[in-house]
Amino acid sequence: MAPHFTRHRRTLLLIAGLWLGFAACQAWALTPEEVFRKVAPAVWTVKGERGNNQTAIGSAVAVTSGALATACHVVDGAVAVTVVQGPTTLRIARIVRDPDPSRDLCVLTSETPLQLPAVQIVPAAELRVGQRVFAVGSPHGLERTLSEGLISALRPRAPGQLPIVQTSAPVSSGSSGGGLFDTEGRLVGVTDSVAPGGANLGFAYPAQWVMELPQRVTTELATWRDLLKSTGVVFGPNGEPAPSGHAELSDLQALPSIGADPTPVRNAYRQFLLQARPRIFLITGDQKFGTATSSAALTEHLKGCTERKVTCAAYAVDDTVVWGQQQAAK
Repeated sequence: MAPHFTRHRRTLLLIAGLWLGFAACQAWALTPEEVFRKVAPAVWTVKGERGNNQTAIGSAVAVTSGALATACHVVDGAVAVTVVQGPTTLRIARIVRDPDPSRDLCVLTSETPLQLPAVQIVPAAELRVGQRVFAVGSPHGLERTLSEGLISALRPRAPGQLPIVQTSAPVSSGSSGGGLFDTEGRLVGVTDSVAPGGANLGFAYPAQWVMELPQRVTTELATWRDLLKSTGVVFGPNGEPAPSGHAELSDLQALPSIGADPTPVRNAYRQFLLQARPRIFLITGDQKFGTATSSAALTEHLKGCTERKVTCAAYAVDDTVVWGQQQAAK
């Protein structure tokens, strides 16, 4: 088994531990003080460095002993990501994204193995309108802030889909990615947004989405491999992308020259390096570049290249530099 596939398998197994987060119902409700004391150790502040001294601030909640859930828009465009809790700062090594970008759900894993105090997850079927809930996050960077409210509505995006959780618990900028908890301290949802101009009108993704992520990523990989062939990626006997020998994966100096300033393409590549599989870094014949982390996103990139009548070439796929293969394959 290839080393990079082994690392990816470990990531999926780590996230698959989320299934252990479903817990039996307790027989009593906790006070707000008890809820906070129980869940606060699992809630972290997320900092996404975007270059040019710009940093996005959000929140994350530990859903296993080694993984934290957050909203993807908190880490989008980041060249480096850390999570902070008091004096402790952890550097994030991998970002696993839901293949459906509209879900905006990401799971973060750190560079070193951790033993985080993980929360328990509430199945969506147990959620009820009028249920008392507590939001814990970092609004405006104010670490581990507690607010209280109700589940105001459960709003399906489409028939048969799990509902988005609407809540009256006050949340604001910086709360995205934090936890929405029930009176037993279990995770109800991952905070997503607050409606502009709407007092006590916030939204959260159902926590059960986190539980579904491992299977969704596994299913995505099967579609992904077939799509890569259209970019000229060559596969080795082990079924993984074959290296072209152009450079080591982390070598920013080896990136093709695009424009007079190499900073934009290097920053975009740093963003690519943070993503978990599946991932591809593309460079086009009209000097554009970027990352795709789902078959849907890659399809859009390829469609754009076709419409512009330019080459859409893979520089790196997953943990392998493949630059030069497409030209050789023609």
